[in-house]
Amino acid sequence: MAFSVITNPGFAPRTGFTNAQFKQLDDLYCRAASLKTLNFRSVECDFDEGWAAYTYYISAQHDPILQFIIRKVGPQAVHYEVYRAGKGRLLQTTLFDRACERLKAEITEL
Repeated sequence: MAFSVITNPGFAPRTGFTNAQFKQLDDLYCRAASLKTLNFRSVECDFDEGWAAYTYYISAQHDPILQFIIRKVGPQAVHYEVYRAGKGRLLQTTLFDRACERLKAEITEL
């Protein structure tokens, strides 16, 4: 006798990047902009490939200084990565809050 697993799509945990998480990243930029630390940002995404990048600049004429990347790596897994110019990848984690704290520390260091 073969058994099959009955799945309930409503019970499956949601994965991905939420609107509240996006607002947290935007809030970090707004705070840094008010202190004149960062003055430009861009957001790029490719829904077909499953990634998004939030990039911070000192000004529009400069190269990017920090980048926060959200990458879907599996059906239930998302990686968050923090990069800094001159240092490369500083952190790769599946925990948004951990990556956000690292980004906040890097912005504070600027």
